[in-house]
Amino acid sequence: MVVMMPPDMVNRTPYQNIIYEKDPEDKRIVRITLNHPEVNSLSYNLLMDLKHALITAERDQEVKVIIIKGGGRTFSAGFDLTAYYDFQEGISTLISLKDHISYYHQDIWFTIWNLQKPVIAQVHGYALAGASELITWCDVTIMADDAITGYPPTRAMSVPDTVYWPWLCGLKKAKFLMLSGNPITGKEAAQIGLATMSVPADKLDETVEMVAKRLASVTTELLLFNKYAANRAMEIMGMRVAVEFTGMLHDYSHTFPADHEFTNIKKAKGLRAAIDWRDGKFGDDFRSLRKMAQEQGTNYPFPQVHQVPSVKEAIEKDKAARKAEKKNNKKKK
Repeated sequence: MVVMMPPDMVNRTPYQNIIYEKDPEDKRIVRITLNHPEVNSLSYNLLMDLKHALITAERDQEVKVIIIKGGGRTFSAGFDLTAYYDFQEGISTLISLKDHISYYHQDIWFTIWNLQKPVIAQVHGYALAGASELITWCDVTIMADDAITGYPPTRAMSVPDTVYWPWLCGLKKAKFLMLSGNPITGKEAAQIGLATMSVPADKLDETVEMVAKRLASVTTELLLFNKYAANRAMEIMGMRVAVEFTGMLHDYSHTFPADHEFTNIKKAKGLRAAIDWRDGKFGDDFRSLRKMAQEQGTNYPFPQVHQVPSVKEAIEKDKAARKAEKKNNKKKK
């Protein structure tokens, strides 16, 4: 079937960073699989491929439901921190910053928001930082119980570029997650409202397919009207204005020393060393929580990460270090 695209849309096919495929048995359903090496980092090119694919599905009259999933062992580790993009050549710094937050961040999320067709996020493994935003901007978010999501850059890099959480899980939970940078499991995300539902990992494919087929059985017009009605209710409460404002805070927060330290370590020692510097004092909690969820399950009170042994050990290590520092300072006096 030929899909007529907007005349100003640059053709990005064949896609290099995603896989676009209609369900061979049900043409009403399209699956877009993130297909970037290793951990499906959200590079600029991947996001541009994703936007093109979303608009392609939107304009295909056979398609009624879109699924976004990650290829390989994880959904996505977040924005591509190994790449450097020059958004400033030939333009002012202010315009450059606006381009960065618009094209590399919010434009993609609002593309999902503004689509007439429902988008389902199918989440396994990790959905971190920018990927945590991607999955929450989808209309339906279905996570494996032991999947891990969160926004660790709030600890030493920036505020999220699109603060949507307060509208989903309430101010108290949203503020706690933003202040702490804590990871949560898929089960916790569903319990507090950041996900629609969570299921055992081996039931994820089956559940997503069932939801997609049930949605596809609703008339196209009512899918549109019901999605728009819910979205407009959120916008009337100020969601869009707040998201646009926090985009500016996101870029502003990158100007502070903590972010410079992360970048300097990354340049000198590599990305893994920078992440260890950022998360080490928290007990490497993202990987530790993932391991605990896989081995011991997810039947713990929110936040489960407080039950992780390495997290408790990190607190005790910090106490001991501060006590020793205080003792040394007294000796010097």
